[in-house]
Amino acid sequence: MVTKDKQISFSEIISIDPVSLNSYKYAKNEIQVFNIDKSKKNSFFVSYIQSKDVISATIEISRNIPESDLKDAIEIKVYDELGLDSAVDYTITYLQTETNDTKNKVFNVFVIDSSIVGSQLSSIRKKTTYIDYVTTAPFLIGALYKKALIDTDATDCFVYFQKNDAFLAIYKGGEYLYSKSLHYSLKEITEKFCELIGERIDEDDFYSLLTSEGLKSSNVSYQTYLMQLFGELFLYINDVLIFAKRSYEIDVIDRIYLGSEVGVLIGIDEYAKSYLGLESHEFNFSIAINSKEWYVDQIHILMALASQVYLEEKDDKLNFSIFRRPPPLVERPVGKLLGVAVASIILSLAYPAYQFGHAQYLNIKLNSQKEKFNALNKQNNAIKQQLANLKAEKDKVLALVDKETTKLDFRKKLIKEIHKKKTDYPMKASMLVALLDLSNKFESRVSEVTYKDNNLIFFVQNQDEKKITEFIKELTDLKKYKITTDKIEKSKDNSLYLSKITIGLKS
Repeated sequence: MVTKDKQISFSEIISIDPVSLNSYKYAKNEIQVFNIDKSKKNSFFVSYIQSKDVISATIEISRNIPESDLKDAIEIKVYDELGLDSAVDYTITYLQTETNDTKNKVFNVFVIDSSIVGSQLSSIRKKTTYIDYVTTAPFLIGALYKKALIDTDATDCFVYFQKNDAFLAIYKGGEYLYSKSLHYSLKEITEKFCELIGERIDEDDFYSLLTSEGLKSSNVSYQTYLMQLFGELFLYINDVLIFAKRSYEIDVIDRIYLGSEVGVLIGIDEYAKSYLGLESHEFNFSIAINSKEWYVDQIHILMALASQVYLEEKDDKLNFSIFRRPPPLVERPVGKLLGVAVASIILSLAYPAYQFGHAQYLNIKLNSQKEKFNALNKQNNAIKQQLANLKAEKDKVLALVDKETTKLDFRKKLIKEIHKKKTDYPMKASMLVALLDLSNKFESRVSEVTYKDNNLIFFVQNQDEKKITEFIKELTDLKKYKITTDKIEKSKDNSLYLSKITIGLKS
C-alpha cells in the first residue's frame, strides 16, 4: 500500500477499537488479532468514533448564499438549531444531499465534541504516535460499495450491535443518507434481559447464548423473555425506519443487513421479517483468505476496507483524526528551506576547497575562473531572492490570519447583538402595545415615556380622575407586570388629572 502523493509506504493496516483497544492487523490478504504495543511506524493506523458520540441533523440553507460563505452559514445555523454550547469546541462536517427544493440546499451535518475525539484517541496515540484515519462508524459502511462488495442499485439498511453502542445506517445508491445511534447496545440488551429474568448473567455467557441458541433458546423462560425483549427492539427499529423514510422520501428499503460485534444473533432474521417485512442479510463480509477461521468484529473489516479506499482517494473530508502524521520532510516548507540552506552551505564550503587544491591552475586560467565565480555569485543571489520570497509569502499568510481573526471577532460580536435584540426588543414592544391599547380604551393621554433600569416610566393625563383610576386598575389586572403608581394630582391650571406609572416585568 503506497500513497502516491505523499510517497509513504505502509506495510500493513492496523484497525483499533477506541474503547477496548482491541486491534487487528490486515496484511497480505490476511487478518489476525494484533497487539498494538508491537506496532511499527510504517503501519497505517485506523480507528472510528462511536455513533452515540455524533450529533447528526439535517438543515436547509438558502441557495442565494455564495459558496465562500456557505461554511460559516452552516455552522451558525447548526449552533442555533441544535442549541450547541458556544463554550465547547465542536468539529462540524456536512454533506449536501439531493433535493427538489429550488430555494434551499439540504445538508446532512455531523457534530462531534472535539474533546471526546481527543480523549478517546489519546490512549491509542500513546501506543502508535499517529492515527492516520478516523471516521464515524456509519461512514465506514461506504467502503463496502467502493470495494464492490455490495451493489449500488438499491436502498440498504444496516443495523449493527456493539458492546457499547448500536447504530442504524441507510445508504441509497451507494451513498450515505441517514444514521442514528440506537438505545440497544449489547450491554444494554444484557441489562434489560437480567431485569426481566430477575437474576444476573455474565455478559460473555449471554453473548454466547445469543450466538449459539439465540432467540430459539432451549430454556423456555429465557426464550419468552428474549422474544419480549427483541420484539420491543424491532418495534423501536421500525419506528426509526418510518421516520427516516418520511423525512428522506424513501419509497422502500430493499435490503437490511443485521450483525453484531460478537457474531450472528441466531433467529434475529425472523424478527426482521415479522416486524419490518424485510428479508435480512448477514452483516458479515469476508475480505481475507483466513477470515473464515474465526469470527472477526465487522467494524474491523470495515476499517480495513475504509483504509484501502482512503489510501486510493486521499479524501480527508470525513477524516476526524487529530493525530495525523506529517508529510515527508522534503515536502514541508521547513524541509525545503533546509534544502536550500544545505545547498548554500555545500556551495560555500566547496568553493574555498576548490580554490586551495587548484591554486596554481587557477592562476593560469584566471579569466576562466572569474566567469565561474560570477556564475556562482549569480546563483547565490538567486538563492537569497528565494529566501526573501519565502519570507514575503510568510508575511502574507500572517496578514491573512490576522484578517480572518478580525472577521471572526466581528461575527461573534454580531451574533451577540442579534441575540440581545431578539430577547430585549420584543419585551419592550409588548409593554408599549399593552400600554397604548389601555390608554385608548380609557381616553387617556400618555404624555411622556422613558426607559430606565428595565422599567418603563410613563405619565398619563385625563380630564376625568375616575378614568385614570380604571386605567391603572385594568393594567394591574393583566398580572403581567409589576405596577408602581404615584398619587393622582391635578395640573397647575386644574384642567387635567396627572399620574406617574412605573411598569416592568414580574420577577
